[in-house]
Amino acid sequence: MSGAIIRFLISIILRIGDIANSDKMILRIYKAYPVVQGEFSMIQEKLNALSNRAGIKPPSLYITELHLPGSFIFGKKPNETIMVFPKRLLDIMKPDHIEAMLAYSLVQINDNIRIRTLVALVTSFMTLSSSAIRWVTVFTGFGDYNDPAPKLFGLFIMGLVAPPAATMVQSVTKPDYDGKAAAMCGSPDSLISAIEILENNNVTGYPSLGFVCLIDPKAETFFEQLFQTHPSRDVRMKNLFAKGEKT
Repeated sequence: MSGAIIRFLISIILRIGDIANSDKMILRIYKAYPVVQGEFSMIQEKLNALSNRAGIKPPSLYITELHLPGSFIFGKKPNETIMVFPKRLLDIMKPDHIEAMLAYSLVQINDNIRIRTLVALVTSFMTLSSSAIRWVTVFTGFGDYNDPAPKLFGLFIMGLVAPPAATMVQSVTKPDYDGKAAAMCGSPDSLISAIEILENNNVTGYPSLGFVCLIDPKAETFFEQLFQTHPSRDVRMKNLFAKGEKT
């Protein structure tokens, strides 16, 4: 039954994707803008170098001012992808950490990129509905955004949308991106350090975005925990170095 439900949800997503311009919609949701030539040259150079190393076409680079849990990549085809990079990370991460994070995004470019993109789009809309309802209750006189009544309304909506949205996220989550990213950038230590930096500077919100980022955002409620796809840093470090010992 659960498998049938997942297939049904994915078929709906594919139909939506055929109608909507998913790339533009994701860029709007996360308020990302294209990089002007000459700006953010360090990021672009690392993207080009890593992409050449992997034998893939470099993604188009977009920047966002939003405090997201990391960079992420999406697209309709493996040779037509977009990288969204949160500008704040330039202030908290060193170049080698940024390179490891970019590698983690690039290893996600495969034949499943389209379905992962559509899942990210649909689940973002579903979870953002909780925040929208909270604002509706604010404007209708139930108090401020963080008051009990708006929070309760938002939590109720999240309780409705989180289970099916999380099911979609978990169905497209794949293991071993850590190992592939460490091999691409050539430094497991840099990847682990990047994870640690992001965890120490983590953000709340955007619960359905974590599966395409290096870490999951902070979960404020039980329902947001349903979206978490990454193990702890210690577990990831242990797995990485265990694989390194085998090779």
